[in-house]
Amino acid sequence: LFILSISVAKRYKNFRRYVYNYEAETFNGVNGAMDFQTGPKVSCKVEIEVPQTCSFVLRTTDCSLNEVTVFDSGSTTSWPADGAEAFKDAMEKNTLKITVEGQTDVKLFPEDDEPVNILNIKRGIVSALLVMEEEKNKEMPTVHGVCATEFTVNAREDIATDVTVSRDLNQCDWFTARRQETSPLALITGLNFPLSKMISSTQTCSYNFDNQKKHMTRGTCKEKHLFLPLSHKNEFGISAVVKQTVTLVETAKINDRVFDHEENLKYLPMDAVEDKSPVQTKDKVIATIQKLNTLSQTTEGELRAGLFHSLVSELRGLKVDILTPAVEEMMDISSSLTWQALAQCGTPECTSAMLKIVRTFDEDAIEVDAVVYALGLLPQPSRLMVKDLLAMAQFKQSKPIMYALSNAVRKLYNAEGVTPEITAVYEFMASLLGADCAGEKDLTFLTLRVVGNMGDAMEAADPTIKTTLLKCMRQPATTLSVQLAAIQAFRRMTVTDEKVSSVFSVQIRSNLQRVSQYPKGAVQKRLAAYLILMRNPLDSDIEMVKKLVKQEQNTQVKAFVTSHNIPSYIQLISFLQFILYLSLGQKIMDALQDTDVETHNEYTTKSRNYKLGMAHESMQAGIQGNVIFDPSSQLPREVLLETTLKVFGYSMDIWEVGMEGKGFEPTIEALFGKNGFFPDTVSKALYWAEDKMPPKVREVLEKWIVPENLVREITRNFNKLVKDLQSQESPEAMAYLRIMGAELGYIKGNELKITMDENQVKLSIPAPQGKTKFFRIR
Repeated sequence: LFILSISVAKRYKNFRRYVYNYEAETFNGVNGAMDFQTGPKVSCKVEIEVPQTCSFVLRTTDCSLNEVTVFDSGSTTSWPADGAEAFKDAMEKNTLKITVEGQTDVKLFPEDDEPVNILNIKRGIVSALLVMEEEKNKEMPTVHGVCATEFTVNAREDIATDVTVSRDLNQCDWFTARRQETSPLALITGLNFPLSKMISSTQTCSYNFDNQKKHMTRGTCKEKHLFLPLSHKNEFGISAVVKQTVTLVETAKINDRVFDHEENLKYLPMDAVEDKSPVQTKDKVIATIQKLNTLSQTTEGELRAGLFHSLVSELRGLKVDILTPAVEEMMDISSSLTWQALAQCGTPECTSAMLKIVRTFDEDAIEVDAVVYALGLLPQPSRLMVKDLLAMAQFKQSKPIMYALSNAVRKLYNAEGVTPEITAVYEFMASLLGADCAGEKDLTFLTLRVVGNMGDAMEAADPTIKTTLLKCMRQPATTLSVQLAAIQAFRRMTVTDEKVSSVFSVQIRSNLQRVSQYPKGAVQKRLAAYLILMRNPLDSDIEMVKKLVKQEQNTQVKAFVTSHNIPSYIQLISFLQFILYLSLGQKIMDALQDTDVETHNEYTTKSRNYKLGMAHESMQAGIQGNVIFDPSSQLPREVLLETTLKVFGYSMDIWEVGMEGKGFEPTIEALFGKNGFFPDTVSKALYWAEDKMPPKVREVLEKWIVPENLVREITRNFNKLVKDLQSQESPEAMAYLRIMGAELGYIKGNELKITMDENQVKLSIPAPQGKTKFFRIR
């Protein structure tokens, strides 16, 4: 192991070849309860060539793979393991290029076709061979990441010739639990990490060095992993031991000065190996489900649980090219058993199989949307899953499917960054938006909402997506809701982008500033652009706010901006000591220190931002709400409520609910106006109650009998209300919900329709292609 490139250069000189014998053994067992241990043993001839300083070429030849049993008496037995010849060929097939740059920076450049398990073995060889200088011993890179290391000198001549290195692997920065596939339907999942904390992992290495040439002549490393809950004296119990030995055979000069490598960059810490069956066949799966399907419920029911567990385990071991045809046969045998097994499998291949089955359903089936949306909520989506969800979205652009795709992309990007699958999703979204969002309005609105939900991933795939959004928010041929969605899609993107030219960044911010200050623009659109800018305001944004507060003629815009920037808090209960900490507001106040600005108290007619804060030690919680009015309306156009939590310097959006709407005034008038349904009906009821009350009113009330003339009056009023509402334009409304920053979906008012007849009320939700799902309320 090594830290600095200059240290490695002293160990391994340029233009030389170093040849070592390498052995690695792994033993698993229970110390103190068994008189033997078993495990695999790997032996190889290893060559390291140094064509350039701190650049190495690793070759492994004459490799063998054996199964070994070691008895307490000291005797051993070994035999070739299954696949030993294939292992030998795989180890010899490719070389491994290695570079060392700076401190703890080890880069590997394997060939593109190098299997992960073979590369991991070569990583172990690299760790054992490249050893640091004596003074570079505090932080060392290993296959477990960078580890704190203790360095002890046992013998010294001109240099330290015999040293011991020890480290606690649990403290290494890449020593994490490997994830195992479990059922996504399980009540308790994710126990890998807490169980890994119950394992003690240590490593001790001994090295001998040539006093004159400084290279390593012999080295041994021993790793020990002990399961602590079942251990005794930290020595006896369930354990795994890994032992590596390298012995120098010869050194020689070389003439090769060329060091070319592929761009397939990897690092020293090990990658997780795909846990699949060595023999890929569908025969065993088909035989298991056939037996399970023919079991008698009465006489052989006790066998069903074990067989079903075997079926799920076998599915988890199959790769997608074998699993797909297997599932097709399983569906013919029993579709219900197949669905149950796939739902509890949890591997990316099983999820892919489920999506392929769903794609064969009727396009209008509600089950398609339900299954796909549920899969999009899984916490750790794979690349294969995103690829399949994209194929599903290309097949059907429904709201649940599009949101499932966006949620999966957002989580995959957080875990792996930009992948080819995310780039493909970006290209699909860009094709739906077109150059300027001039296409079909409902689909464009949906696309903009889901783009905003995964904005950071789309921006990373191609920052020019923001240019498209700028064109969309200025598109005159579309609706205000589409323009608003384009502006709000910036919420997960950087308005000041350091990765592209400063001209591009200025263009984005200046466009949003112009929208915010355009005097003839809609209030909602202006404030949406303003709120995007205020997430991370620059000095130019502060100047814009000063103009809005001092010179703005639109009372609604001015009222909102003022309330958003004047620090204030609402103290509901005094002893809770609610405190609102708003650094942006303080910055604005400093800029407006010579201006007399006050917030308004006209809560029912003017736009306003409301804040409620609470602080306690290292935690801050806040609730914020926006109510936005339009000058042409007496009802608010937009209402938002969100909660945030700031703990130890990290801010989180807990949940957010928002509603937007317009055109409700005629409906409100028909319901509650002077001649509306409720005032007229109530007046008739009061008239009846005062002048037409029968003498035996108590008997009437006890029997719940309503006079017929009052029923007729209410019926007339109700019919009048229905006619009034039908003669008016339908109001527009939209509500959405976000949890932890992720938008789960939205619903529009025109997606709910109410029809009435004499005996019942029908609430209908239109399905694709004009079909309708009815819910009846009697």
